[in-house]
Amino acid sequence: MSQHSRRVFLGAGAALAAVPLLPGVAAAGPASRPRAGAELLRDTFGPISGWERRGTVMTQTLSWETSLLQDPCLVYNQGGGPRFKMWYGSLYYVGYATSEDGVTWTKTPDPVLSRSIDTDHNNLNQPSVVYLDGTWHMTYFGIDAAGKGRVHYATASAPAGPWTKHGVILESTMPWEDDYIYNSALYYDAAERTWKIWYTAGKIASAGGEPEYICYATAKNPAGPWTKYAGNPILRPMRDGGWASLGIGGPNIRRTADGGYEMRVVGWQADYPSRGGKLLSRDGIHWELTRANLELDLGVAGGPEDAMVYRQFVVTHNGADHVFFNAKNNRPGWNETIELAIRRTGLQTVDPAKWTMTQGTEIPNGASFQVSGGRATTLGNAVATQTLQGNVPIRTLDYDLAAEVTPHSTALNDRDAVLMTRFTTRDSYYYAGIASWGQKYAIGVVDAGVNTKLAGTGAAADIKPEETHALRFAVQGSKLTLYDSGREVLSVVDPTLVPAESFVGLQSSTATGKTSFGNVSVHAL
Repeated sequence: MSQHSRRVFLGAGAALAAVPLLPGVAAAGPASRPRAGAELLRDTFGPISGWERRGTVMTQTLSWETSLLQDPCLVYNQGGGPRFKMWYGSLYYVGYATSEDGVTWTKTPDPVLSRSIDTDHNNLNQPSVVYLDGTWHMTYFGIDAAGKGRVHYATASAPAGPWTKHGVILESTMPWEDDYIYNSALYYDAAERTWKIWYTAGKIASAGGEPEYICYATAKNPAGPWTKYAGNPILRPMRDGGWASLGIGGPNIRRTADGGYEMRVVGWQADYPSRGGKLLSRDGIHWELTRANLELDLGVAGGPEDAMVYRQFVVTHNGADHVFFNAKNNRPGWNETIELAIRRTGLQTVDPAKWTMTQGTEIPNGASFQVSGGRATTLGNAVATQTLQGNVPIRTLDYDLAAEVTPHSTALNDRDAVLMTRFTTRDSYYYAGIASWGQKYAIGVVDAGVNTKLAGTGAAADIKPEETHALRFAVQGSKLTLYDSGREVLSVVDPTLVPAESFVGLQSSTATGKTSFGNVSVHAL
Protein backbone atom coordinates (compact mmCIF):
# COMPACT_ATOMS: atom_id res chain seq x y z
CA MET A 1 0.00 0.00 0.00
CA SER A 2 1.37 3.38 -0.91
CA GLN A 3 0.95 6.37 1.33
CA HIS A 4 -0.49 8.27 -1.62
CA SER A 5 -3.27 5.75 -2.30
CA ARG A 6 -4.28 5.76 1.33
CA ARG A 7 -4.57 9.52 1.39
CA VAL A 8 -6.89 9.46 -1.62
CA PHE A 9 -9.19 7.23 0.40
CA LEU A 10 -8.95 9.45 3.47
CA GLY A 11 -9.08 12.85 1.87
CA ALA A 12 -12.48 13.98 3.10
CA GLY A 13 -12.61 12.16 6.41
CA ALA A 14 -12.89 15.44 8.26
CA ALA A 15 -16.43 15.77 6.90
CA LEU A 16 -17.46 13.04 9.31
CA ALA A 17 -16.48 14.75 12.53
CA ALA A 18 -18.62 13.89 15.52
CA VAL A 19 -21.90 15.79 15.70
CA PRO A 20 -23.56 16.44 19.07
CA LEU A 21 -26.72 14.49 19.79
CA LEU A 22 -29.99 16.38 19.83
CA PRO A 23 -31.24 17.47 23.25
CA GLY A 24 -32.70 14.62 25.24
CA VAL A 25 -31.02 11.89 23.20
CA ALA A 26 -28.85 9.53 25.21
CA ALA A 27 -25.81 7.82 23.78
CA ALA A 28 -25.96 4.02 23.52
CA GLY A 29 -24.17 2.11 26.27
CA PRO A 30 -21.51 -0.53 25.62
CA ALA A 31 -22.58 -4.10 24.94
CA SER A 32 -21.37 -7.05 26.99
CA ARG A 33 -17.96 -8.37 25.96
CA PRO A 34 -18.07 -11.63 23.97
CA ARG A 35 -16.22 -14.66 25.34
CA ALA A 36 -12.79 -15.49 23.95
CA GLY A 37 -13.03 -17.61 20.82
CA ALA A 38 -16.59 -16.50 19.99
CA GLU A 39 -17.17 -16.06 16.26
CA LEU A 40 -18.31 -12.48 15.63
CA LEU A 41 -18.46 -12.48 11.83
CA ARG A 42 -18.16 -15.02 9.02
CA ASP A 43 -18.58 -14.63 5.28
CA THR A 44 -17.77 -17.36 2.78
CA PHE A 45 -19.29 -15.27 -0.04
CA GLY A 46 -21.80 -17.94 -0.96
CA PRO A 47 -25.22 -17.35 -2.57
CA ILE A 48 -27.55 -15.11 -0.59
CA SER A 49 -31.03 -13.64 -0.80
CA GLY A 50 -30.83 -10.17 -2.35
CA TRP A 51 -31.89 -7.76 -5.06
CA GLU A 52 -31.48 -8.90 -8.66
CA ARG A 53 -31.07 -5.68 -10.61
CA ARG A 54 -33.20 -5.51 -13.73
CA GLY A 55 -32.03 -2.14 -14.95
CA THR A 56 -33.80 1.03 -16.07
CA VAL A 57 -37.57 0.89 -16.61
CA MET A 58 -38.31 4.58 -17.08
CA THR A 59 -36.39 7.51 -18.57
CA GLN A 60 -37.15 11.00 -19.83
CA THR A 61 -39.38 10.70 -22.93
CA LEU A 62 -41.99 13.46 -22.63
CA SER A 63 -41.50 17.13 -23.41
CA TRP A 64 -42.46 18.34 -19.93
CA GLU A 65 -40.16 15.91 -18.13
CA THR A 66 -36.76 17.09 -16.99
CA SER A 67 -33.71 14.80 -16.97
CA LEU A 68 -34.69 13.89 -13.39
CA LEU A 69 -37.34 11.21 -12.85
CA GLN A 70 -37.59 10.94 -9.09
CA ASP A 71 -39.24 9.33 -6.05
CA PRO A 72 -41.51 6.67 -7.57
CA CYS A 73 -44.62 5.91 -5.50
CA LEU A 74 -46.89 2.97 -6.33
CA VAL A 75 -50.33 1.59 -5.60
CA TYR A 76 -50.50 -2.09 -6.50
CA ASN A 77 -53.65 -3.93 -7.58
CA GLN A 78 -56.09 -1.42 -6.09
CA GLY A 79 -58.73 0.85 -7.57
CA GLY A 80 -59.26 -1.14 -10.78
CA GLY A 81 -57.38 -0.82 -14.04
CA PRO A 82 -53.71 -1.78 -14.49
CA ARG A 83 -52.07 -3.62 -11.59
CA PHE A 84 -49.14 -1.22 -11.27
CA LYS A 85 -49.92 2.47 -10.85
CA MET A 86 -46.93 4.77 -10.40
CA TRP A 87 -46.64 8.45 -9.66
CA TYR A 88 -43.21 10.06 -9.99
CA GLY A 89 -41.70 13.49 -9.68
CA SER A 90 -39.84 15.39 -12.36
CA LEU A 91 -38.61 18.45 -10.50
CA TYR A 92 -41.56 20.73 -11.35
CA TYR A 93 -44.27 18.16 -12.03
CA VAL A 94 -45.79 14.87 -10.96
CA GLY A 95 -46.30 12.26 -13.66
CA TYR A 96 -48.38 9.09 -13.77
CA ALA A 97 -47.69 5.75 -15.47
CA THR A 98 -49.22 2.26 -15.49
CA SER A 99 -48.01 -1.27 -16.09
CA GLU A 100 -49.20 -4.87 -15.89
CA ASP A 101 -45.79 -6.42 -15.21
CA GLY A 102 -43.73 -3.62 -13.62
CA VAL A 103 -41.30 -3.68 -16.55
CA THR A 104 -43.13 -2.07 -19.46
CA TRP A 105 -44.77 1.23 -18.57
CA THR A 106 -47.28 3.51 -20.28
CA LYS A 107 -47.02 7.14 -19.26
CA THR A 108 -49.89 9.63 -19.17
CA PRO A 109 -48.83 12.22 -21.78
CA ASP A 110 -49.33 15.26 -19.55
CA PRO A 111 -48.32 15.79 -15.91
CA VAL A 112 -51.09 15.07 -13.42
CA LEU A 113 -49.87 17.77 -11.02
CA SER A 114 -48.16 21.07 -11.83
CA ARG A 115 -47.12 24.21 -9.97
CA SER A 116 -50.11 26.46 -9.47
CA ILE A 117 -50.07 27.93 -5.94
CA ASP A 118 -47.63 30.13 -4.04
CA THR A 119 -46.34 27.34 -1.81
CA ASP A 120 -45.34 25.07 -4.73
CA HIS A 121 -44.22 27.94 -6.96
CA ASN A 122 -40.57 26.87 -7.21
CA ASN A 123 -40.63 23.04 -7.24
CA LEU A 124 -43.22 20.29 -7.02
CA ASN A 125 -42.42 16.57 -6.73
CA GLN A 126 -42.08 13.58 -4.33
CA PRO A 127 -45.64 12.19 -4.44
CA SER A 128 -47.05 9.66 -1.95
CA VAL A 129 -50.46 8.18 -2.79
CA VAL A 130 -53.06 6.21 -0.82
CA TYR A 131 -56.28 4.80 -2.27
CA LEU A 132 -59.20 4.67 0.17
CA ASP A 133 -62.96 4.22 -0.43
CA GLY A 134 -62.92 5.48 -4.00
CA THR A 135 -60.69 8.50 -3.36
CA TRP A 136 -57.02 8.90 -4.23
CA HIS A 137 -55.07 10.85 -1.60
CA MET A 138 -51.69 12.40 -2.40
CA THR A 139 -49.13 14.22 -0.34
CA TYR A 140 -46.37 15.95 -2.24
CA PHE A 141 -43.45 18.32 -1.72
CA GLY A 142 -43.63 21.95 -2.76
CA ILE A 143 -41.14 24.81 -2.48
CA ASP A 144 -42.15 28.46 -2.52
CA ALA A 145 -40.29 31.35 -4.11
CA ALA A 146 -38.32 31.93 -0.90
CA GLY A 147 -37.05 28.32 -0.85
CA LYS A 148 -39.26 27.11 2.01
CA GLY A 149 -40.23 23.45 1.62
CA ARG A 150 -43.54 22.02 2.83
CA VAL A 151 -45.71 18.93 2.47
CA HIS A 152 -48.96 19.51 0.56
CA TYR A 153 -52.15 17.48 0.12
CA ALA A 154 -54.34 16.77 -2.92
CA THR A 155 -57.23 14.43 -3.81
CA ALA A 156 -58.73 12.89 -6.95
CA SER A 157 -61.49 10.48 -7.95
CA ALA A 158 -59.22 8.85 -10.55
CA PRO A 159 -55.48 8.04 -10.34
CA ALA A 160 -54.63 10.26 -13.32
CA GLY A 161 -56.69 13.11 -11.89
CA PRO A 162 -57.77 15.78 -12.12
CA TRP A 163 -56.25 16.40 -8.72
CA THR A 164 -57.62 19.03 -6.36
CA LYS A 165 -55.02 20.74 -4.20
CA HIS A 166 -55.85 21.40 -0.55
CA GLY A 167 -52.68 23.28 0.34
CA VAL A 168 -49.98 22.84 2.97
CA ILE A 169 -50.47 20.25 5.73
CA LEU A 170 -46.95 20.11 7.26
CA GLU A 171 -44.34 22.82 7.61
CA SER A 172 -41.29 23.63 9.66
CA THR A 173 -41.86 24.54 13.32
CA MET A 174 -38.42 23.79 14.81
CA PRO A 175 -35.02 25.37 14.00
CA TRP A 176 -33.41 21.99 13.16
CA GLU A 177 -36.07 21.39 10.50
CA ASP A 178 -34.39 24.14 8.41
CA ASP A 179 -37.67 25.29 6.83
CA TYR A 180 -37.59 22.10 4.77
CA ILE A 181 -40.29 19.44 5.32
CA TYR A 182 -40.44 16.89 2.51
CA ASN A 183 -40.14 13.20 1.39
CA SER A 184 -43.54 12.28 2.80
CA ALA A 185 -44.90 8.73 3.14
CA LEU A 186 -48.68 8.75 3.65
CA TYR A 187 -50.50 5.80 5.26
CA TYR A 188 -54.00 5.11 6.57
CA ASP A 189 -54.29 2.80 9.58
CA ALA A 190 -57.79 1.31 9.32
CA ALA A 191 -57.57 -0.42 12.71
CA GLU A 192 -56.80 2.86 14.48
CA ARG A 193 -58.82 5.02 12.06
CA THR A 194 -55.81 7.29 11.92
CA TRP A 195 -53.80 8.82 9.12
CA LYS A 196 -50.04 8.55 9.61
CA ILE A 197 -47.20 10.23 7.81
CA TRP A 198 -43.45 9.82 7.88
CA TYR A 199 -41.43 12.67 6.42
CA THR A 200 -37.98 14.17 6.34
CA ALA A 201 -36.79 17.42 7.84
CA GLY A 202 -33.57 19.37 7.87
CA LYS A 203 -31.01 19.82 5.10
CA ILE A 204 -27.46 18.57 4.72
CA ALA A 205 -26.03 21.88 3.59
CA SER A 206 -22.86 20.36 2.12
CA ALA A 207 -24.86 17.84 0.06
CA GLY A 208 -27.11 20.34 -1.68
CA GLY A 209 -29.97 20.11 0.79
CA GLU A 210 -30.43 16.33 0.98
CA PRO A 211 -32.51 15.21 4.00
CA GLU A 212 -31.01 14.85 7.45
CA TYR A 213 -33.77 13.49 9.75
CA ILE A 214 -36.94 11.38 9.55
CA CYS A 215 -40.02 12.48 11.50
CA TYR A 216 -43.57 11.28 12.16
CA ALA A 217 -47.05 12.82 12.53
CA THR A 218 -50.69 11.69 12.80
CA ALA A 219 -54.13 13.07 11.92
CA LYS A 220 -57.77 12.04 11.85
CA ASN A 221 -58.24 13.77 8.50
CA PRO A 222 -55.52 13.79 5.83
CA ALA A 223 -56.21 17.47 5.18
CA GLY A 224 -55.21 18.15 8.78
CA PRO A 225 -54.63 19.24 11.38
CA TRP A 226 -51.57 17.02 11.78
CA THR A 227 -49.90 16.44 15.14
CA LYS A 228 -46.15 16.01 15.01
CA TYR A 229 -44.72 13.34 17.28
CA ALA A 230 -43.22 14.97 20.38
CA GLY A 231 -40.10 12.84 20.13
CA ASN A 232 -39.19 13.91 16.59
CA PRO A 233 -36.94 13.20 14.86
CA ILE A 234 -37.60 9.47 15.14
CA LEU A 235 -34.50 8.72 13.05
CA ARG A 236 -31.24 10.63 12.88
CA PRO A 237 -27.92 9.93 11.12
CA MET A 238 -25.55 7.32 12.57
CA ARG A 239 -22.57 9.72 12.68
CA ASP A 240 -20.17 6.75 12.61
CA GLY A 241 -18.75 6.82 9.09
CA GLY A 242 -21.21 4.19 7.84
CA TRP A 243 -23.63 4.27 4.91
CA ALA A 244 -26.09 6.60 6.70
CA SER A 245 -23.56 8.62 8.67
CA LEU A 246 -24.40 12.12 7.45
CA GLY A 247 -28.10 11.97 6.64
CA ILE A 248 -31.17 9.74 6.59
CA GLY A 249 -34.32 10.36 4.55
CA GLY A 250 -36.67 9.26 1.79
CA PRO A 251 -38.96 7.04 3.91
CA ASN A 252 -41.53 4.72 2.35
CA ILE A 253 -43.67 2.54 4.61
CA ARG A 254 -45.55 -0.72 4.37
CA ARG A 255 -46.94 -3.10 6.97
CA THR A 256 -45.36 -6.49 7.62
CA ALA A 257 -47.17 -9.82 7.96
CA ASP A 258 -46.73 -9.77 11.75
CA GLY A 259 -48.40 -6.36 12.07
CA GLY A 260 -45.23 -4.31 12.30
CA TYR A 261 -43.79 -1.70 9.97
CA GLU A 262 -41.13 -1.83 7.28
CA MET A 263 -39.42 1.37 6.20
CA ARG A 264 -37.22 1.87 3.15
CA VAL A 265 -34.80 4.75 3.58
CA VAL A 266 -31.99 6.58 1.81
CA GLY A 267 -28.73 7.11 3.69
CA TRP A 268 -25.87 9.48 2.92
CA GLN A 269 -22.43 8.27 3.97
CA ALA A 270 -20.92 11.69 3.38
CA ASP A 271 -21.99 14.33 0.86
CA TYR A 272 -22.08 11.39 -1.58
CA PRO A 273 -22.96 8.67 -2.25
CA SER A 274 -26.46 7.68 -1.13
CA ARG A 275 -27.68 4.10 -0.70
CA GLY A 276 -30.84 2.24 0.27
CA GLY A 277 -31.68 0.63 3.60
CA LYS A 278 -34.47 -1.37 5.23
CA LEU A 279 -35.62 -0.84 8.83
CA LEU A 280 -38.24 -2.61 10.95
CA SER A 281 -40.40 -1.36 13.83
CA ARG A 282 -43.24 -2.67 15.97
CA ASP A 283 -45.05 0.66 16.28
CA GLY A 284 -43.75 2.79 13.41
CA ILE A 285 -42.11 5.18 15.85
CA HIS A 286 -39.19 3.37 17.40
CA TRP A 287 -36.58 2.23 14.90
CA GLU A 288 -32.99 1.08 15.12
CA LEU A 289 -30.63 2.35 12.42
CA THR A 290 -27.34 0.48 12.08
CA ARG A 291 -24.80 -0.23 9.39
CA ALA A 292 -26.35 -3.69 8.96
CA ASN A 293 -29.59 -2.08 7.73
CA LEU A 294 -27.98 -1.43 4.36
CA GLU A 295 -29.89 -3.38 1.70
CA LEU A 296 -29.38 -1.70 -1.69
CA ASP A 297 -25.77 -0.73 -2.33
CA LEU A 298 -24.49 0.99 -5.46
CA GLY A 299 -24.41 -0.91 -8.72
CA VAL A 300 -21.27 -1.82 -10.61
CA ALA A 301 -19.13 1.09 -11.80
CA GLY A 302 -20.22 2.26 -15.23
CA GLY A 303 -23.80 1.06 -14.77
CA PRO A 304 -26.99 3.09 -14.26
CA GLU A 305 -26.83 2.84 -10.45
CA ASP A 306 -23.14 3.54 -9.90
CA ALA A 307 -23.40 7.01 -8.42
CA MET A 308 -26.42 7.34 -6.13
CA VAL A 309 -29.36 5.15 -5.14
CA TYR A 310 -32.29 7.27 -4.05
CA ARG A 311 -35.83 6.66 -2.82
CA GLN A 312 -37.18 3.10 -3.00
CA PHE A 313 -40.74 1.78 -3.09
CA VAL A 314 -41.44 -1.95 -2.65
CA VAL A 315 -44.49 -3.95 -3.79
CA THR A 316 -45.02 -7.71 -3.91
CA HIS A 317 -45.86 -9.07 -7.37
CA ASN A 318 -46.15 -12.76 -8.32
CA GLY A 319 -44.79 -13.74 -4.93
CA ALA A 320 -41.61 -11.65 -5.18
CA ASP A 321 -40.79 -8.20 -3.82
CA HIS A 322 -40.16 -5.62 -6.53
CA VAL A 323 -38.31 -2.44 -5.61
CA PHE A 324 -38.59 0.64 -7.81
CA PHE A 325 -36.13 3.44 -7.16
CA ASN A 326 -34.55 6.43 -8.81
CA ALA A 327 -30.81 6.49 -9.35
CA LYS A 328 -28.31 8.98 -10.70
CA ASN A 329 -27.72 7.31 -14.03
CA ASN A 330 -24.17 7.17 -15.32
CA ARG A 331 -24.78 9.37 -18.36
CA PRO A 332 -23.53 12.84 -19.33
CA GLY A 333 -25.00 15.55 -17.13
CA TRP A 334 -27.21 14.91 -14.12
CA ASN A 335 -29.77 12.25 -15.03
CA GLU A 336 -32.05 10.32 -12.74
CA THR A 337 -33.89 7.30 -14.06
CA ILE A 338 -36.26 4.82 -12.44
CA GLU A 339 -34.78 1.38 -11.87
CA LEU A 340 -36.20 -2.02 -10.93
CA ALA A 341 -34.77 -4.82 -8.81
CA ILE A 342 -36.48 -8.07 -7.80
CA ARG A 343 -35.85 -10.02 -4.60
CA ARG A 344 -34.29 -13.40 -5.38
CA THR A 345 -32.54 -16.23 -3.57
CA GLY A 346 -29.21 -17.74 -4.58
CA LEU A 347 -27.62 -14.49 -5.77
CA GLN A 348 -23.85 -14.21 -6.13
CA THR A 349 -23.38 -10.76 -4.66
CA VAL A 350 -21.77 -8.96 -1.75
CA ASP A 351 -24.02 -9.13 1.32
CA PRO A 352 -24.95 -5.50 2.12
CA ALA A 353 -25.81 -6.41 5.71
CA LYS A 354 -22.15 -7.35 6.19
CA TRP A 355 -20.32 -4.95 3.85
CA THR A 356 -20.58 -1.57 2.18
CA MET A 357 -18.65 -1.31 -1.07
CA THR A 358 -16.65 1.91 -1.09
CA GLN A 359 -13.94 3.59 -3.10
CA GLY A 360 -12.79 7.07 -2.15
CA THR A 361 -14.22 8.98 0.77
CA GLU A 362 -16.83 10.85 -1.23
CA ILE A 363 -16.45 9.36 -4.69
CA PRO A 364 -19.72 7.92 -6.03
CA ASN A 365 -18.42 5.60 -8.73
CA GLY A 366 -20.12 2.31 -8.04
CA ALA A 367 -19.24 -1.11 -6.77
CA SER A 368 -15.80 -2.54 -7.45
CA PHE A 369 -16.35 -6.12 -6.21
CA GLN A 370 -17.98 -9.16 -7.72
CA VAL A 371 -18.72 -12.47 -6.01
CA SER A 372 -18.09 -15.90 -7.49
CA GLY A 373 -16.62 -19.19 -6.38
CA GLY A 374 -16.75 -18.26 -2.71
CA ARG A 375 -14.61 -15.16 -3.23
CA ALA A 376 -15.21 -11.41 -3.39
CA THR A 377 -12.90 -10.10 -6.09
CA THR A 378 -12.05 -6.50 -6.85
CA LEU A 379 -12.85 -5.50 -10.42
CA GLY A 380 -9.90 -3.15 -10.82
CA ASN A 381 -12.19 -0.41 -12.16
CA ALA A 382 -12.09 2.02 -9.26
CA VAL A 383 -10.98 5.64 -9.10
CA ALA A 384 -9.35 5.19 -5.70
CA THR A 385 -9.17 2.32 -3.23
CA GLN A 386 -11.46 -0.72 -3.43
CA THR A 387 -12.89 -1.47 -0.01
CA LEU A 388 -15.43 -3.68 1.70
CA GLN A 389 -16.27 -1.61 4.75
CA GLY A 390 -17.71 -3.80 7.52
CA ASN A 391 -21.31 -3.36 8.68
CA VAL A 392 -21.30 -5.89 11.55
CA PRO A 393 -20.24 -4.29 14.88
CA ILE A 394 -17.36 -6.01 16.66
CA ARG A 395 -18.17 -5.38 20.31
CA THR A 396 -14.80 -6.04 21.88
CA LEU A 397 -11.37 -4.44 21.86
CA ASP A 398 -9.48 -7.68 21.26
CA TYR A 399 -10.16 -9.84 18.22
CA ASP A 400 -8.63 -11.20 15.04
CA LEU A 401 -9.67 -10.88 11.41
CA ALA A 402 -8.78 -13.73 9.06
CA ALA A 403 -9.16 -14.01 5.29
CA GLU A 404 -7.70 -15.84 2.33
CA VAL A 405 -6.16 -13.18 0.10
CA THR A 406 -5.12 -13.82 -3.51
CA PRO A 407 -3.66 -11.07 -5.71
CA HIS A 408 -4.36 -11.63 -9.42
CA SER A 409 -2.68 -8.69 -11.09
CA THR A 410 0.74 -9.04 -12.69
CA ALA A 411 1.48 -5.39 -11.87
CA LEU A 412 3.52 -5.22 -8.68
CA ASN A 413 1.73 -2.19 -7.25
CA ASP A 414 -1.67 -3.83 -7.74
CA ARG A 415 -0.92 -6.66 -5.32
CA ASP A 416 -1.34 -4.31 -2.33
CA ALA A 417 -4.12 -5.84 -0.18
CA VAL A 418 -4.83 -5.45 3.54
CA LEU A 419 -7.15 -6.43 6.37
CA MET A 420 -8.60 -3.55 8.41
CA THR A 421 -9.40 -3.71 12.16
CA ARG A 422 -10.61 -1.34 14.89
CA PHE A 423 -12.30 0.61 12.12
CA THR A 424 -14.50 3.31 13.64
CA THR A 425 -14.68 6.15 11.12
CA ARG A 426 -13.17 6.21 7.66
CA ASP A 427 -10.11 7.99 8.97
CA SER A 428 -9.44 5.76 11.98
CA TYR A 429 -8.31 2.11 11.78
CA TYR A 430 -5.42 -0.35 11.77
CA TYR A 431 -4.47 -2.31 8.68
CA ALA A 432 -2.10 -5.17 7.88
CA GLY A 433 -1.41 -7.15 4.74
CA ILE A 434 0.71 -7.93 1.72
CA ALA A 435 2.73 -5.77 -0.70
CA SER A 436 2.09 -2.79 1.55
CA TRP A 437 4.48 0.17 1.78
CA GLY A 438 6.70 -1.60 -0.78
CA GLN A 439 7.28 -4.52 1.56
CA LYS A 440 6.10 -8.12 1.60
CA TYR A 441 4.17 -7.56 4.82
CA ALA A 442 3.32 -4.34 6.62
CA ILE A 443 1.21 -3.03 9.51
CA GLY A 444 -0.03 0.55 9.68
CA VAL A 445 -2.45 2.88 11.39
CA VAL A 446 -4.69 5.64 10.09
CA ASP A 447 -5.52 8.12 12.82
CA ALA A 448 -7.43 11.34 12.14
CA GLY A 449 -6.63 10.90 8.47
CA VAL A 450 -2.88 10.53 8.99
CA ASN A 451 -1.46 7.29 7.59
CA THR A 452 1.57 5.90 9.45
CA LYS A 453 3.58 2.78 8.75
CA LEU A 454 4.16 0.90 12.00
CA ALA A 455 6.20 -2.08 10.81
CA GLY A 456 7.25 -3.87 7.65
CA THR A 457 9.39 -6.73 6.42
CA GLY A 458 10.56 -8.18 3.12
CA ALA A 459 10.04 -6.79 -0.37
CA ALA A 460 6.72 -6.34 -2.21
CA ALA A 461 8.25 -8.22 -5.14
CA ASP A 462 8.10 -11.36 -2.99
CA ILE A 463 4.30 -11.36 -3.33
CA LYS A 464 3.41 -13.40 -6.42
CA PRO A 465 0.20 -13.20 -8.45
CA GLU A 466 -2.22 -16.13 -7.99
CA GLU A 467 -0.54 -17.10 -4.71
CA THR A 468 -3.03 -17.30 -1.83
CA HIS A 469 -2.10 -15.97 1.61
CA ALA A 470 -4.09 -17.14 4.65
CA LEU A 471 -3.77 -13.88 6.57
CA ARG A 472 -4.83 -13.33 10.15
CA PHE A 473 -4.54 -9.91 11.78
CA ALA A 474 -4.82 -10.03 15.59
CA VAL A 475 -5.30 -6.92 17.73
CA GLN A 476 -4.98 -7.55 21.46
CA GLY A 477 -4.49 -4.60 23.73
CA SER A 478 -1.75 -2.55 22.08
CA LYS A 479 -0.15 -5.56 20.39
CA LEU A 480 -0.80 -5.96 16.65
CA THR A 481 0.26 -9.22 15.00
CA LEU A 482 0.04 -10.41 11.41
CA TYR A 483 0.08 -14.11 10.56
CA ASP A 484 0.35 -15.86 7.19
CA SER A 485 -0.71 -19.51 7.04
CA GLY A 486 -0.48 -19.72 10.82
CA ARG A 487 3.04 -18.32 10.98
CA GLU A 488 3.71 -14.99 12.69
CA VAL A 489 5.30 -12.70 10.10
CA LEU A 490 5.11 -9.28 11.77
CA SER A 491 4.32 -7.79 15.18
CA VAL A 492 4.32 -4.32 16.67
CA VAL A 493 3.04 -2.48 19.76
CA ASP A 494 0.95 0.64 19.19
CA PRO A 495 -1.48 2.27 21.66
CA THR A 496 -3.19 4.66 19.22
CA LEU A 497 -6.61 3.02 18.74
CA VAL A 498 -8.48 1.36 21.63
CA PRO A 499 -12.21 1.46 20.77
CA ALA A 500 -14.57 -0.76 22.74
CA GLU A 501 -16.59 -1.34 19.57
CA SER A 502 -15.43 -1.17 15.96
CA PHE A 503 -15.76 -2.66 12.48
CA VAL A 504 -13.48 -4.57 10.13
CA GLY A 505 -12.72 -4.15 6.44
CA LEU A 506 -11.04 -5.65 3.39
CA GLN A 507 -9.16 -3.51 0.93
CA SER A 508 -7.20 -3.45 -2.27
CA SER A 509 -5.49 -0.11 -1.86
CA THR A 510 -4.97 0.56 -5.55
CA ALA A 511 -7.64 1.53 -8.04
CA THR A 512 -6.69 -1.10 -10.62
CA GLY A 513 -5.72 -3.95 -8.29
CA LYS A 514 -7.45 -7.29 -8.76
CA THR A 515 -7.52 -9.25 -5.52
CA SER A 516 -9.80 -11.97 -4.15
CA PHE A 517 -10.88 -12.24 -0.51
CA GLY A 518 -12.42 -15.44 0.79
CA ASN A 519 -13.33 -17.35 3.96
CA VAL A 520 -13.50 -14.23 6.12
CA SER A 521 -13.98 -14.59 9.86
CA VAL A 522 -13.65 -12.57 13.06
CA HIS A 523 -13.14 -14.14 16.49
CA ALA A 524 -12.93 -12.57 19.92
CA LEU A 525 -9.58 -12.92 21.72
